[in-house]
Amino acid sequence: MDNSISIGHTRKPHGLKGEIKLAIEERYVEDLLLADIILLDIRGKKTPFFVEDVRIGNNIIAKFEDIDSPELALGISSKEIFLRATDLLTDEEREVIIEKTPFEHCIGYTIFDGENKIGVIENIEEYPQQEMAIVQYDNREVLVPLIEHFIERMDDKAKAIYMNLPEGILDL
Repeated sequence: MDNSISIGHTRKPHGLKGEIKLAIEERYVEDLLLADIILLDIRGKKTPFFVEDVRIGNNIIAKFEDIDSPELALGISSKEIFLRATDLLTDEEREVIIEKTPFEHCIGYTIFDGENKIGVIENIEEYPQQEMAIVQYDNREVLVPLIEHFIERMDDKAKAIYMNLPEGILDL
């Protein structure tokens, strides 16, 4: 009998020490912060990894025991993450409240400049003046400012943001 709960997935490596970005369902972030062991789906088998460190900033970044290079971290990217059901907190034990940024729900949305497709939002970074969408455009990563003045309309059903971007904002 399987006593584990899917809480998210690994994303891409971060830095040079074997850290990796994680995408975790909001309700399980506190459980992850307290976990000593996570399980990753490696070729259909739930494999345990010992958690060395988890930190939260613009992204959730984790370091696992024996994963000490970007190459090793790449080997565990895009894997489903599970926690043992016994490691989950009860509602009464929960203390952390995670605040979302206004555009955080837009990860996965497609940005259009007029009718021209720019790309799919891979992540949202919070900067002092505004939030920036990270998209792949013209074979490179670009930051698109999510400023209400530039947004013509949002279509949540189609997961699309139609913008009127200033000329040159996508140039190198």
